[in-house]
Amino acid sequence: MIIKLLWYSSSLLAIFLILVSNPKSNTLGSANFQTKVLNFRSSQLFIQRLIAFFVFAFFLFTCLSLLMI
Repeated sequence: MIIKLLWYSSSLLAIFLILVSNPKSNTLGSANFQTKVLNFRSSQLFIQRLIAFFVFAFFLFTCLSLLMI
């Protein structure tokens, strides 16, 4: 049960971070909003590391959930 909850949360966080950090998302005026909210290009490496961590966690929890069945 806890593995599945961690699996869902890691996948949602990875998707959210990928969508937020994508600089080419210009749909419906989101470019203006993105430049105001995410005005921290110096920490882009930190965001990429967070994405890599959550993707790794997603695969780890996927393997763990397969072993628990």
